[in-house]
Amino acid sequence: MSRYPIAVLVVLAACFAAQTGALKLSGGKTVKSESNYFSTVARIQTQVDSQPRIMMLGSSLTGRMGDRAQAFDGVANLGCDGGSAMVTLRAMDRGVLPVAPVLIVELNTLAYDLKGAGKDIGTAIDSEWFKLGRRYPNLGATARPTAFAYSWLMARKAATSTFSQEPLPVATHPAPLTGAAAPLANSAAEMLVQEALGILSRLREKGTQIDLILLPPGEAPDSTEWAVAHSLAIHSGLPFWDLSADLPPGTVAFTDGRHLDAASAQKVLMTLMRELGGER
Repeated sequence: MSRYPIAVLVVLAACFAAQTGALKLSGGKTVKSESNYFSTVARIQTQVDSQPRIMMLGSSLTGRMGDRAQAFDGVANLGCDGGSAMVTLRAMDRGVLPVAPVLIVELNTLAYDLKGAGKDIGTAIDSEWFKLGRRYPNLGATARPTAFAYSWLMARKAATSTFSQEPLPVATHPAPLTGAAAPLANSAAEMLVQEALGILSRLREKGTQIDLILLPPGEAPDSTEWAVAHSLAIHSGLPFWDLSADLPPGTVAFTDGRHLDAASAQKVLMTLMRELGGER
């Protein structure tokens, strides 16, 4: 019986050593897991403490750019798969997550918060496990065995991909929107916009530079997503950029009609960094 605890400790130590080696080979983090939830938690746990100059906030539309495009030094992708930028904005407002000098906020999916999207991720960010995973990656979501497997498969696929260094042929640039805001459908949407405005205002008061964007494919003008995005852009007075506006047909491609493929994600990221990545 006395040998059993020793054997268990030896096996645990071997597993921990193997996990540590795998994490080291993956560069200290993985990019994909078996679910949106674990992929997002891992992404945020491993990127918020890298002292980036730029943080990209949004949904899986933003997150896919981190998974599919080549990374830029000093840029952290905090896209919340299955959620929206409200998840990380709230955490920053509460002081749970650090804030970079520059925030690029995707507005396509902000209205998803009206349906509670990303609530589970927000709960995870507030948990002790999340804090522990930030401090010790071996105990975080990035070191799950499934994360190693999925990331390895993605790495093999990426190895055969050619990343373009060409930006989008955009005809527009970031600028505050003027005019009347799009009408909101109900009081819940109005409350969401007001909450977001309050958070953005408090972050700006601390010296944070904030840019609002709509990623391709954009949003339909008669949709709740567009109304919330348009209203927030109008009332905030922040630079707003619809990257889907006036793009020539066929400029970008998607994996499922909504999420950018690898080549298009690289083009979009190159465009954002060219316009918003410099010192201002």
